[in-house]
Amino acid sequence: MVMAVCKAKIFQRQVGCSSLIFKLLLLIFMLALAGAALASEFKAKDLVQQFRIELLAEIEKSLPDVKELSFADSGEVTKWLDGSAAGASLAILQVGCWNRKNGVLPVQLELSEVEGKDSRRWFRITVNGKAQVLLAGRDLVRGEPVQSSDFVSTMVDCRSLGKETVKFLPEDMIYQLTSNLRAGLPLRSRRLQPYRLIKRGDLVQVFLQQSGVSINTRGVAMGNGTLKEIITVKNPTSRKYYQAQVVGSGEVVVVY
Repeated sequence: MVMAVCKAKIFQRQVGCSSLIFKLLLLIFMLALAGAALASEFKAKDLVQQFRIELLAEIEKSLPDVKELSFADSGEVTKWLDGSAAGASLAILQVGCWNRKNGVLPVQLELSEVEGKDSRRWFRITVNGKAQVLLAGRDLVRGEPVQSSDFVSTMVDCRSLGKETVKFLPEDMIYQLTSNLRAGLPLRSRRLQPYRLIKRGDLVQVFLQQSGVSINTRGVAMGNGTLKEIITVKNPTSRKYYQAQVVGSGEVVVVY
């Protein structure tokens, strides 16, 4: 009887010990799973961070005139990378054309797993930024001469800019507008054309420098001329023709 009781106690102890070992093993297994999941999560975050850094560099390279760049992917890239295994790598394969109006930039990514499995996917990235533009500094009238000093250079949201928006005008050039432009509105290239300083048939002042001697005479313009343009001029006395560069209103310098 005593022997039976002892055997029963030993059995209970063995069962209790086995149960404890089982619980410990289960705990270790669960911790390992949690660790793997945590490592995978950290890896996904690393890949997302890598993606953001590399994409920003690509955008800055392809859009050098756009400043204060920022972008968002609506979380789609993060969701796609959440299931990636440790050791996976991410590459930007293609960057499409940026739609300036709605800010959408298509980007193709490639995810390479350790086992050699690759997956590719296109994402729509929303890109925001500012670009330089010329705004009319005053009300400008069609046909009147305008220069860079008549405009104000400022940075505006790219989504409000059209493809024809003018960003820069040479300071020494004179232009005219094909239509009126109110103060504060952007200058567009289709409204701009060189200002005619000389018209065909005008009597112009002709300057000639030769062998250290300066000659000032008069001539007849045989065509229209804008600043720095080469036109043909006729000497009304000798009736000879020569080429001259427009340097001002009604003024040319003989070049040959």
